[in-house]
Amino acid sequence: MLTLFIALFAFVCVALIFFVLLQVPKQAGLSASMASGGSLLGGRGVEGGLIRITSVVGGFFMLLALLISILSR
Repeated sequence: MLTLFIALFAFVCVALIFFVLLQVPKQAGLSASMASGGSLLGGRGVEGGLIRITSVVGGFFMLLALLISILSR
């Protein structure tokens, strides 16, 4: 069972790296996005979908890391 979670964890790691690299960087930086009053996690179209997918994959990453930690004891 632990090997299954570790294999799934490796797949989720690769997927998380892939989706983070697909995102378009904000050229203005963090200070400009805070000053504009816009949402940091907001987005439209494909960019909003990539943010949502990255968030879900990141959640799976954290959940699997916790499960592997509990099962390896």
